[in-house]
Amino acid sequence: MDKKIVFISHITEEKELAIKTKELIETSFLGMIEVFVSSDEHSISLGQKWLDNITQSLKTCAIEIILCSPKSITRPWINFEAGAGWIREIPVIPFCHSGMTPSKLPMPLNLLQAATANEISSLKLLFPVLAQALGSKTPEIDFSTFTQTVKVLETNYTYWDELNRHLEKINNYHNQFIPALKRAQTIQIDLTETDINFFIELMKFLTPKRLLEFKRNGDTKFTTTGTFYGCSIIPLENLSGIWTDGNCKYQ
Repeated sequence: MDKKIVFISHITEEKELAIKTKELIETSFLGMIEVFVSSDEHSISLGQKWLDNITQSLKTCAIEIILCSPKSITRPWINFEAGAGWIREIPVIPFCHSGMTPSKLPMPLNLLQAATANEISSLKLLFPVLAQALGSKTPEIDFSTFTQTVKVLETNYTYWDELNRHLEKINNYHNQFIPALKRAQTIQIDLTETDINFFIELMKFLTPKRLLEFKRNGDTKFTTTGTFYGCSIIPLENLSGIWTDGNCKYQ
């Protein structure tokens, strides 16, 4: 008897989570389920036509899992693959991660029963669906290792989006700050209390990553336009490494 096929739909950037999910399912069901991942060399043999294999797997899969992040749900291909499962009336399960939750899913994905990749309680609801498709009992599984792996992947995956957002705020405040920081220069500037609070908020992300530090120097200036306080924006040891990374918006 042919193995039941689970089709994991994902975007290229989320390949690692797709592979980890494939490994979890196949290991848990002792190889009785075949999991198709389009970016996995074991799912598509060398030389086989990529699109033909995807089409065939969409036609024959028993369940479809859609990896849903704020980024992936905007891609047409994800919605195309989800639609293929919908039309066939097979279980289509949005698998939320990296800031996406079932309540945030857009139409029509929010009409489907979704799971959250980093929640053990959610995974315990997903696996009975797989077992039912297979016609087997739900295996006893310790999901703790998988959920911890997912949390690490999510942190790494969302890091650059968050970092670029913070760098953009700094650049919008003053367009000479980024060039100065790229030269590893400490920025000395007089700021109002409002601006100080702006930079303190940014540092909640940047300082723990050892990128930037913000300090008040103790100097106070009273002017006709307001009160200003001497402050420093200080490059830290990890800042120099971001400028050469292809993910950085300000290379």
